[in-house]
Amino acid sequence: MTIRQVDDSSKMNFKIGCDTDKSPCLFKKFKTKRQQAIAEREQVLLCLAERLMEEHGFSGLTMDKLVAACDYSKGTVYNHFSSKEDLLSALCIKAMKTELQLFHKASNFKGNAREKLLALCFAYRLHALLHPTLFYCVLTSKTPAVAERASQERLDTQFVLEQQLAEVCNQLFVLAMEDGDLQGREEAEFAQLSFAAWAMAFGSTALMLAASTAQLVQALEEEKTLMFNMNLMLDGMQWLPLSSEFDYWDSWQRVGMEVFADELSTLKEHSKHSGAKGKIT
Repeated sequence: MTIRQVDDSSKMNFKIGCDTDKSPCLFKKFKTKRQQAIAEREQVLLCLAERLMEEHGFSGLTMDKLVAACDYSKGTVYNHFSSKEDLLSALCIKAMKTELQLFHKASNFKGNAREKLLALCFAYRLHALLHPTLFYCVLTSKTPAVAERASQERLDTQFVLEQQLAEVCNQLFVLAMEDGDLQGREEAEFAQLSFAAWAMAFGSTALMLAASTAQLVQALEEEKTLMFNMNLMLDGMQWLPLSSEFDYWDSWQRVGMEVFADELSTLKEHSKHSGAKGKIT
């Protein structure tokens, strides 16, 4: 599973991730005002980099363009990011942190373990729709060409965040086993099961985003397709209650109303102005 946040005052002021003044979690308690100022400046640079990618694509993002788009010197920008690859790695971290916040919100949904896992899928798709550029940054940052030139500190941070994201999912498998809803499984299998859930959620979401004009995808109702794919996999795991015995579509809709109402309102407003495709109930 793979996140983060920003301050983008001139673009969309997403309730998650774009208001640094209201997101103290972005900046751990720095020891000095100087450290906090540096961290806040880095968020501004990341917002600009994200915008450049939205306008020019991944290949159109360069360090020179970032320098030209900001009010800081070239040396200052390079003090934050040693290369374009290091910048992409920082954007991956940004994406993963945003995703982790959404995951924690989803895990508070009042329901059984399987409903909570579907809530994570809801959060994952929501993250992709709100931050499509960051969603793909996570995958790009894993390529050898990027990873080989990223700083070790950023690579270490990515690893920690990956572990935290996986743990949110793993705990749901533990809960399901404790509740008797997932029988005949060993704890050693949880990592494999979590990966299967992530692969299904990522693959379905990425295909619906990237291949939205394909005839096969156009014929699908995207949210229900993600639900169908996840339920098909979870039924195969014999995770109770089975989809034939439980209304998980009702659960999905409640996740939106009870957990992510603010984010959905933001997404609806964004779609209205941009004509973006991708609806979540």
